[in-house]
This record gives sequence, C-alpha cells and structure tokens, in this order.
Amino acid sequence: MHLAIGQWIVDHRAFPHADPFSLTAAGAHWITSAWLSEILYLFAFKVAGWAGPVVLAGAALAVTYILLTLLLLRRLPPIPVSILVGCSLVLTSSHWHARPHVLVFPLMVLWTNALVEAAEGRRAPSLPHLALLCLWANLHGSFTLGLALVLPLATEAIWTADQSERKKMALDWGRFGLLAIIAACITPYGPESILVTFRLMNLGDVLASISEWQPQTFGKMNYFEICLLGGMAYALSSGLKIPFLRILFLLAIIHETFAHIRYVVVMALVAPFFIAGPLAQHLHYKAQSTAFSMPRSARGGLVVLMAVLAIVTGVASKVMDFKPPPAPSVALGKIREADASRILNDYAFGPYLIYAGFRPFIDSRAELYGAEFLARYQRAILLQDLPDLFRLLHEYRITSTLLTPTSPVVGLLDRLTGWKRAYEDDVAVVHVYRNPTEPKASSGQDAKVQVDRVD
Repeated sequence: MHLAIGQWIVDHRAFPHADPFSLTAAGAHWITSAWLSEILYLFAFKVAGWAGPVVLAGAALAVTYILLTLLLLRRLPPIPVSILVGCSLVLTSSHWHARPHVLVFPLMVLWTNALVEAAEGRRAPSLPHLALLCLWANLHGSFTLGLALVLPLATEAIWTADQSERKKMALDWGRFGLLAIIAACITPYGPESILVTFRLMNLGDVLASISEWQPQTFGKMNYFEICLLGGMAYALSSGLKIPFLRILFLLAIIHETFAHIRYVVVMALVAPFFIAGPLAQHLHYKAQSTAFSMPRSARGGLVVLMAVLAIVTGVASKVMDFKPPPAPSVALGKIREADASRILNDYAFGPYLIYAGFRPFIDSRAELYGAEFLARYQRAILLQDLPDLFRLLHEYRITSTLLTPTSPVVGLLDRLTGWKRAYEDDVAVVHVYRNPTEPKASSGQDAKVQVDRVD
C-alpha cells in the first residue's frame, strides 16, 4: 500500500487530500502522514525490487541500535547497556517490518536522548534538534510522541532546577516546545498532520479490533512480560531508586504498552533513557561526557566488518528471493477474469488490493473509514448483524468477495442463491455473484428470505 501511495504522489506530483483508492470512502478527506517514507520505499523498490525496502528497513534498524548502544554507553557501563539493548532488540523484533514506522526509530532514539540529556543537565535542548522532529513528522505520524515527550521532561527540568533558575528554565523550555510544534507542522499538510493522531485515537473501542492496536495478552509468557518482570525484580532486590517524575513517565509508557501492542516499541527505545540516569547513580558510575570511545585498532576492525557486511548485504539482495507474505494474487486474477471488481474484502487484504490496482472495501487506514464504518464492517463480517451484511452487499453493489478461508462469511456465501465459489487456496477464497449487474438482497426483508433458505 505504501508503494502505491508513493507512486501516486510521484505520478501526480502532488500530495493527496482526498482518498483516491477506496471503494467505500472514495473522495473522502484523507492525508498521508508518511509521504516521505513512502517515496523512499518506492525508490528502494525501483532500484532493487522487494530487496530494496528490506535493506532500507534493515539499515534503519542497524542505525537505531548502534545509536542506542553508543548513547547509553555515555551513561552506563557495558554490561547494563548490553542488557538494556538486548531487551530492546527482543521487544521490538516483532515490529521489524519494511514499513514507515521503522525509518523513524533512529530519530526516536536521538530525540529522546536529546530531551533527557537536557532535562538532566537542567537546560533546554539545543534548537538544531528540532530538525529531527521535522524529519520525523514527514516520515511517520508517530512524531506526536516526540511532541508529547517535551512536556514531562520540561516539567522535570523545571522541578529539579534551583529556585532562582526555574523562571528562566520554564521560558527556555516553553520556547523550545513552541518551536517544536512549529517544526512538526513543516509538512505538506501543516498542522493537520498532528490531528491525524487524534482522529485515530478517537476510534475508541473499535481500535482494539485492529491487530497492532490490541492490548497485551498474558495468557502465556511472552518477551514483554519477561523483560518487565525482570526489571521489576532487579529494582526491588537491588534498592534502585527512581525519581518520582521518572516513575510517572515509566508508568505512563507501561500503561500504553498494556493497552496497545504497538507501544512496546516506545517502551523498548524510550524507557532505557529514563532508566539510565538513576541506574548510573545506583551503580556509582561516572557518566561520560562524550560518546563511547574505542581503541584505534578496534575502529579499523569495525570499519572492515561493516564493509564486509555491506558487501554481503548487496550480494544477498541479488541472490535471495525477497517477497512479501503470501498475497491473494491468484485469487485476484480470478476476480479480474470474472470482471467483478467491486470486492468485499477481508481487512488484511485491503493494502494489497491497493497495490494491485483494485479498490478495497476496507484497508488499514482506519482513520479514513471512521469508528462507525469499522464497527459496522466488523459486525457484518463476523455475522453478528446478518441483515446489515446484505445491506452492505447491495449498498456498494458488491460483485465478488475476497476473504480468508476461516472467515464466517465464506460458509454463508456457499449456501446463498446467486453466489458461486470461484476460487480457493490457503490464502484466500473468492465468491462471485452470478449476475453482477443486479446484486442480490436489496433490503432487510430480502436478507431474511436468504437466511431462511440457509436455515
């Protein structure tokens, strides 16, 4: 989907303000908060095929953990850094996808470090750091997290400052916060980029139906629980003392990680900086003022190693067969043959439909469709509101369906007059309406007749 959006931007030499892709929300107001990432991924794809986005995302991850390691080594000895970075690697590993959010990981690390260093040094961050936030705002919508971090760390800096310095500290951080908001608005959409986050969060309970926004589950032991309990065990057994404001920050991050799976990335990349200062004091470790240094011979070895890995990456990108997860490409071919392109699709297939040039019934842009439509779709696709499923088929003149084999709708369509299973494999099942010019079931009464036939 991001490749398709990037291609649209390149083809039209413009930024979308109305949806050009959807079947059900065509023309509705919509903006992309990840336009720069989409252009970068498209360029990488044009250069190297599917290997391009993989290498680009991999490079971003490599830079992220180099930065995280070096910046933490300013504050802590190697063993605690190894543990923190190791936990961070494990926690984020499930989010290592060639998607826009990965490209902002290095910026998240640099921005958080700059704010924490400033707060601990009882000063405001330097203005050049605003460029990080500006770049972040054009790469991915999560830049609002960067803005949100300013207030708590400004509060800490003001609270811990000497009484005589608090007014100046408040003015300096206030100026920085205002300039940060301005920097975040330097996008093709201005301040509207900030509003997208609020639109997404306003989806309410329906947000939990989206896999990456679901809450953490503790039915069985997972990496998140292991890291969290391990950290708690160390703090309780060692007597580690964390300032009250930092405790509040950490609790807020933990709460969001409980509420939404995707926030585990924030915990993995932001929380180490909140912990590092108090942990260094606990270990009586004198923080270094400059980046971690290494012997000259070791630097040479590192350069050679990086060169070798770069060559290996280049060769692998040509030899290995990089491709996305299984896609319903064959199933879409059957729909194209049947000339039945008005598709009721499974939520997970929406982005691929956009990439393949079809208009999806729904896709992963939840803020575009809104809470009411998402809830309606969810009830219909789970057969919780059968009459409304038929109303949707009629309202949008659906002529085919593209659903996962386990979807409840698949079994229903097998038994309905007018619908024929046209194709099936391990990825998708296709049903086509036999008379596409006159879709069946135009009302709740018609739906009841069809349900009676099923019974």
